[in-house]
Amino acid sequence: MNLSEAIEQLNKVAFTDDKTPLENALALNKEMILIDAGRSKFDVIVFGDLNEFKLFNTNYTHEAGDVAIRKVGEKIQEDIVTQIKARAFRQSGDEFIILLKQSQIKKLLSKTLSFASITFSYKRKSLETKMSFGYAISDGKTNFSDLLERAETACLTAKSIGDGICIKWTEEVELNALVEIRHNCRQCGSVNKCYIPKKLSAKNLKVCSFCGEKL
Repeated sequence: MNLSEAIEQLNKVAFTDDKTPLENALALNKEMILIDAGRSKFDVIVFGDLNEFKLFNTNYTHEAGDVAIRKVGEKIQEDIVTQIKARAFRQSGDEFIILLKQSQIKKLLSKTLSFASITFSYKRKSLETKMSFGYAISDGKTNFSDLLERAETACLTAKSIGDGICIKWTEEVELNALVEIRHNCRQCGSVNKCYIPKKLSAKNLKVCSFCGEKL
């Protein structure tokens, strides 16, 4: 291996995620700088994460969660990066970011429904994880961080609708933006979760949906 090949290999390792075949947060940061400078070919930011992932880890262990993350990364690589010619990154945990052009949105939407059920084997057990997405289109003025926040807001709306759903950010989506509220029941130990508009109080979740105990 000559020097240039060695440098290329080191760069590949530096910008590749340690749990998936996707690019990592360092690579995303480089592209973010280009987007903010108006020098990137990508003008659509997609955000997706695994649905009920904390519960998945609780039920099946964090080791199984790492397997789920790897399988999702492999599916994103095969179905979206390779077939659509997009770029995809694992930002952290179970959060994934995809960059593409507006002309590729239709192809993306044809793929996301298949993320409603991602099955894989773990210690001879068949497990399933699920994913939803939100995306924001650049207007040429909004910076990357704000576009990503919009995509995350759209993703929360998608989660409230169902698995495999992909929602575009709009001002209406922002107006009706949802937040995820969780409470642990002191009586039965179950985790209660609901999505409510940001403008409403968490007091909307008053009673455990499993045992009826006040939260």
